[in-house]
Amino acid sequence: MSDETKEILNAILHRLDSLDAKVEGVQNEVISIKTELTQFRSETNERFNHIDRQFRLFDSDTDMLNKKVAEHDKDIHRLKQAQGI
Repeated sequence: MSDETKEILNAILHRLDSLDAKVEGVQNEVISIKTELTQFRSETNERFNHIDRQFRLFDSDTDMLNKKVAEHDKDIHRLKQAQGI
């Protein structure tokens, strides 16, 4: 094998090693991004669940207040009728 061929092969092998290192770096970045996105999704789901529970409690409280207002309106109306107002 000629020296020129050996140099070309060495250059190719060196370039392949360099490309392998870059591919490995990209793979590590992808893994890091996937981990970060998974954590973000988990945190987002937890916060959404918390907000959803808060809205359900708020709806329940609002329904109760509306019933109380309706009861008070009936009582006020009865008292006015009893007093002739």
